[in-house]
Amino acid sequence: MDVLRLPMPIEIPATFKEESGHWGNTFDKIHLFGLTKFSKLVYLDSDMIVLKNIDVLFEKPHLSAVAAGQLEHPDWTRLNSGLMVIEPEENLAQKIGNLSSRAVIEVQALGGNKIGDQDVINAYYADWPDRKDLHLDEGYNIFFTDLDVYIGQHGYRTSDNFKAGLKDINVIHFVGAQKPWMKWANLKHLVKIYKSKKPYQLERKYFLIYLENFKRLTTFKNSK
Repeated sequence: MDVLRLPMPIEIPATFKEESGHWGNTFDKIHLFGLTKFSKLVYLDSDMIVLKNIDVLFEKPHLSAVAAGQLEHPDWTRLNSGLMVIEPEENLAQKIGNLSSRAVIEVQALGGNKIGDQDVINAYYADWPDRKDLHLDEGYNIFFTDLDVYIGQHGYRTSDNFKAGLKDINVIHFVGAQKPWMKWANLKHLVKIYKSKKPYQLERKYFLIYLENFKRLTTFKNSK
């Protein structure tokens, strides 16, 4: 497996970065757009689990992505940077990074005080919401907190819940500051499900599946 060391981090206004919580550590992702060693990349965040083969994404055009969560939040029209098809270009990363100040202004205009790589990418590709040819089906980036409602109300399915005529969930995204691999995350998630008193069986099921696969990977790595 090849490991590439990325260049220096993209410069973001220090005060804004400090207030951005875990988002303040995501800006290195912008360097992907400049990795011209590759003609095309299919990028996935590490807090995702792939349920089906997604090689077909290599046939998709540059910046194909998902307006994740849109079926539940129709006002959200911008891309989620957790999964993106990228065709790197010389100097493209720097061009995107140069719009960090504009991204800060846009986020502040919406009443926000936190910024992440996603905001900078959306600032550069401002026309993405209108580029329907770049919009992947939400099955490629479904938030784990939406699993039950997407399967119960929006016509999606998982491989172990096959029903004809439904759309596949290919990739599940464990969004949020609390990740399955963090200390006490399993207990905190269990408490959340218990307190909610809502039928979050699938959310809980795939949270445990991610955790189990992470433990298996960690055990394998430590045994080498």
